[in-house]
Amino acid sequence: MRIVMYRVGIHRTSYHVNSECPALTGKRDTVEQWAAAPEEEAREELGLEPCSRCTS
Repeated sequence: MRIVMYRVGIHRTSYHVNSECPALTGKRDTVEQWAAAPEEEAREELGLEPCSRCTS
């Protein structure tokens, strides 16, 4: 089980395996919080999809 990162807020759609991913950290003016969760929880409970930039 790996821990993944995601943006907190209504505009989140993806989770990230790399905390340096530009899709996660690139727009700091639109997000102030990030969170972490197990990958299974991010998929099943939060309904997030893997980021295409950092999971490939």
